[in-house]
Amino acid sequence: MDYKISESEWLLMEQLWQGEMTQAQLAEHLGKKWNKNTIHTFLIRLCKKGFAEVDRERSPHVYRAAVPREACEKQERESFLQRVYRGNVGNMVASFVKDNRLSAREAEALRKLLDECRRQETEPE
Repeated sequence: MDYKISESEWLLMEQLWQGEMTQAQLAEHLGKKWNKNTIHTFLIRLCKKGFAEVDRERSPHVYRAAVPREACEKQERESFLQRVYRGNVGNMVASFVKDNRLSAREAEALRKLLDECRRQETEPE
């Protein structure tokens, strides 16, 4: 399954990943900039794509995520990595570091992760 979803669909899925909701509950969580017709349209799309499911036995209908967030995150990472950095993880990480996008704590955590990866590569099987 291709886990590509639009930015607006992602906002709606953020709510569904927290738990099942009715269309009215989604509207309440998303705020005034989202009208009920827009939410309904996105819910239909997400259901057709297989990202959401609807329980029509309940009234009002209840929607829930059909795909875990982690799967969508992975697809987004892979898409970004291929599209922007042609699959080169090192270049991507280096660009974030060069742009001062890492705090000292994040840099230390990354250093530990890289050390762990290096140890795993050199350990005999």
